Amino acid sequence: MNRARAMDRRAFLATLTRAGLGSAALATLPPWAVETLEAQLPSTYIVRNDRPECWETTLDALGRGWITPSERLFVRSHLSTPRLDVATWRLEVTGKVRSSLSLSYDEVMAMPQTEAVHVLECAGNGRALFALPSTSGVQWQRGAVGNAAWGGVRLQSVLQRAGLDSDAKHVWFEAADQAPLPDAPKFLRSIPIEKAMEDTLLAHSMNKAQLTPLHGAPLRAIVPGWFGMASTKWVTRIRVEDRPSDNHYMVRGYRYNYPDEDPASAPPVEKLLVKSIITQPVEGAVLVLTPRPKPKKPRLRVQGYAWAGPSGLRLVEVSIDGGKTWRPAGFMGDSAPMAWRSWATDLEVTPPAKLTIMARATDNGGEVQPMAARANAGGYGNNSIHKVSARVRL
Repeated sequence: MNRARAMDRRAFLATLTRAGLGSAALATLPPWAVETLEAQLPSTYIVRNDRPECWETTLDALGRGWITPSERLFVRSHLSTPRLDVATWRLEVTGKVRSSLSLSYDEVMAMPQTEAVHVLECAGNGRALFALPSTSGVQWQRGAVGNAAWGGVRLQSVLQRAGLDSDAKHVWFEAADQAPLPDAPKFLRSIPIEKAMEDTLLAHSMNKAQLTPLHGAPLRAIVPGWFGMASTKWVTRIRVEDRPSDNHYMVRGYRYNYPDEDPASAPPVEKLLVKSIITQPVEGAVLVLTPRPKPKKPRLRVQGYAWAGPSGLRLVEVSIDGGKTWRPAGFMGDSAPMAWRSWATDLEVTPPAKLTIMARATDNGGEVQPMAARANAGGYGNNSIHKVSARVRL
């Protein structure tokens, strides 16, 4: 292959990836395009599943900025990714409302707009790291998370326009993705009316650009402070009801089923848990440090991100002695309610050495990230302390 043709192909495939094209589109590409795209993905993504698309962001890619670009944000699809035409798409609002609505894309865009930065994390993030023989679902490690600026309209505005009945208690999100078999359940989630009216968004943009199909175009829900399954993609209908959804993914899926406990009483997976990740250094790194005048020791820079649920983040600490002592890290850069925070600290170390670096976060409610989260059959909510092994030398 000549150099010019190779560059053209790389440019084409970069555009394809940014557009969010998935498996259906890949099937139409020539073999060289598929091979090249697969070769490019690992630098940003770890492909956990090809169809439906489940792509995990590498920690190196996450560590490049407070805002996660669209082409780096993890992808989680339960069913096949739909392609919707904004010219014919409608948002229906029905149920316990005074006036049912059928809004076009232009009518949604004409409503008062807002933008907010929120962290989005898959409930199964960390599933592969649980100390269980096996857990069901996509075997995510730590990169099914990201932080983005979401633009759209407040769900509150849409519901107020429809008018709520006195018995309106829950908001159901219905989406355009289709199950592959007639008997397979559709993916459907609901949230309490209080959360819907508080801060939930109906987002049409991400980081000031129109959503891609993989990320929920033309409209998706963003439920701040809750795990990502609540933030339904490809929303086409909002139902206001007097009860939670009875969908499979509400009644049986996304429950904390702990060993030796009754599954019928398993609590639902809802709010984010306090958590931190280390993005620098990465696992297995060999770092050359700059000597300092004695008796000062060389310093090792450690940094990452931390987040929490609605109570908010209070503190991040770092340890290199197995958790015997903890040193506070400092927050850096931008902040926003229910976004993640960048943190960093410089640790004095004595090279040559092999270090195990740990980071833990604490939220404003006093919840501390555990050394090992409680395992459950679904592999949900793994907020175990992140440990990174690295070598340092002069």
